[in-house]
Amino acid sequence: MNAHINHDLALALVRTFGDLGLHPTRDSPQFRDYRRVDAILARVEERVKERFAEGLVGIADQALGRLDDVVAMWKVTRARDAAWTHAETLWALRRLPALRDAFVLALARTVGLAGRGLLIPVL
Repeated sequence: MNAHINHDLALALVRTFGDLGLHPTRDSPQFRDYRRVDAILARVEERVKERFAEGLVGIADQALGRLDDVVAMWKVTRARDAAWTHAETLWALRRLPALRDAFVLALARTVGLAGRGLLIPVL
C-alpha cells in the first residue's frame, strides 16, 4: 500500500482530473468522495486484520488493544492526505515538464526509501 498510496495515487489523480476536465481542489465533490474512502479503508482494514491476527501477530494485537489500529489508520489517512497534496503539486507543475519530472523522481525515491524502511525486521 505504501507505493500505491504515496506514489501511484497522486499520479492517478492527476491523470483522472485531466481526463475528466476537472481540477484537484479541496472544496470539490471529488475531494469529499476521496475523503470518504478513509472510512471504507478503516472498515476493510479491521476485517483483513481479523483474518491475519493469529499466532504472534494475534498476541501482539491483543497486547496493544486498539492502539495499533489507530496508529495504522492515522498513517493511511495521512498518506492519502499527502497523495492529494502531491496531486495538487503535480497539477500545478503540469506545464513545467522538467520540474514535474524532477518532482515525480523525488517522490519515487522517497517512496522507495519508506518501502525499504518498512521491510526492516523489528523482532
